[in-house]
Amino acid sequence: MGEVTVWSPLACLKNPQIDLNVALVILNSPLEEIHDKLKSLWRTARFRICADGGANRLYNVAKSATEKYIPEFIAGDLDSIYKDVLMHFESKGTKVAKFSDQDSTDFEKCLSLIMKHEKITNDQFDVIYVLGSHGGRLDQSLGILNTLYRHTKSSETPLFLIAHDTLTFVLSPGRHKIYVNTGLEGSFCGLIPLGDSCRSVSTTGLAYNLSQHHLTFGNLISSNNCFDGSDYVTVDTSDYILWTMSTL
Repeated sequence: MGEVTVWSPLACLKNPQIDLNVALVILNSPLEEIHDKLKSLWRTARFRICADGGANRLYNVAKSATEKYIPEFIAGDLDSIYKDVLMHFESKGTKVAKFSDQDSTDFEKCLSLIMKHEKITNDQFDVIYVLGSHGGRLDQSLGILNTLYRHTKSSETPLFLIAHDTLTFVLSPGRHKIYVNTGLEGSFCGLIPLGDSCRSVSTTGLAYNLSQHHLTFGNLISSNNCFDGSDYVTVDTSDYILWTMSTL
């Protein structure tokens, strides 16, 4: 049957004191609507990094918050961060990693820095959360999903994208059990093929379960599905596939 990979993607939001080694990436997207998620993940994370203009977003939230949001790093080509914001965080001890290459996004530069940190410290992260990860410009959202897909194919560290009302990650080929019983789940979910078609997907725990269905763009994809009230969803997939779910 093969080993089952168990997921509790909202556990850190439910319990910020959870014993996990978490890295947090903040992208250049408004944080006001997800301030509650930022607060929970900030308390949980042991390594926090802003992707260039994400530092502007964090600075704006910090001005009206009681939390002291000082990231360990700011990374990117630094073409978006405001000079006064950069000076502020540097004065608080934040380190700055400037990358000149234009062949990778600021998000990818942050992931590279996280992997470098793991090698230097010999400290493997259990999970990476990314805040402000989609919404807004379609090309940027697709670029972020492409980075998510590439990361999942090359790394064993789970990567979760968090937006205002959505959590997204990629499932590798195999059997998965996704817990959806924290009370923070919304009503909808979906399974979307990325890169290549997904030759066979079977599920339990959904209102509209799949049974060895072939999912591909130009034909069937499982969008606008929902949960059936079970504590968890199971997914058995032949290929990499994106799982997305609404959150409260």
